[in-house]
Amino acid sequence: MNSLVLHFEIGGENLKEQIDSYSSVFGWNVFPLDDELYIADPQSDKGIEGHLFETTKEMNFKNLVLIYVQVDNIHGCLETVKKLGGEIVITPQEIPGSSIHYALFNEPNGNSIGLLQP
Repeated sequence: MNSLVLHFEIGGENLKEQIDSYSSVFGWNVFPLDDELYIADPQSDKGIEGHLFETTKEMNFKNLVLIYVQVDNIHGCLETVKKLGGEIVITPQEIPGSSIHYALFNEPNGNSIGLLQP
């Protein structure tokens, strides 16, 4: 299985600073998706789009960089994660309005990784 990174999310305490930084440093086109999420578009067919968002006091982190990897079998992948000592954080759920499912796990070193299954 060749699993590709399809999406990313970057969260931080100051959304305006994030937007200014990533737009200036990388030349990304950043625009609002809704009141809380902004699309970060690298404007290239070789890059992937992601989301920028502002973290809140209710979240258990101040900053976050998260990648989402496409898999063919999200349940099988999570079983392998558990066998290798990882922890399932979000069990597979359908993204509202689509047929795509996602899940989230922490690998044994503590890094969070998202999974996407079309």
